[in-house]
Amino acid sequence: MNLLFRVGWSTRSLLFAAVVFFTITALDHAPAVWRGPPQILATLDNETRDWVQALKNKYGGPCCDTDDGFPVEVDGWDMAGTIDDTSGMGQWEASNARSGYRVRLADGKWHDVPNFALIDPKTNKLGYAVVWLVPRMSLQIYCFLPGAGG
Repeated sequence: MNLLFRVGWSTRSLLFAAVVFFTITALDHAPAVWRGPPQILATLDNETRDWVQALKNKYGGPCCDTDDGFPVEVDGWDMAGTIDDTSGMGQWEASNARSGYRVRLADGKWHDVPNFALIDPKTNKLGYAVVWLVPRMSLQIYCFLPGAGG
């Protein structure tokens, strides 16, 4: 009987530890939230919000919503990335080639933006750069909207 109590207690302890671990992990990888100043999101007019929600990458995949983008600091993106020569590539290879833009992500490193993820900077109604990642807390760029001057 005492052994059963210990096994039961041990199993309950392991279960509790697993729940705590997965809760912390889930919080760490929770869906992305707006990382810019809250007043920026609050000041977006309906037309601009609709525009952001309609953004799509070159594969036609929606970039998501204003709540899913990560505004990029002015010094967190540039056009000093690698540009791949796409002249000898097929359509799929060319869309995955590097665009010349790069973004510094949460790991502190620069990541080249693939062609398919690049949104025409001339259409930017926000004025600042925004990056969308998939899955949201990964380092895989799904959409990138360069800021003013792009």
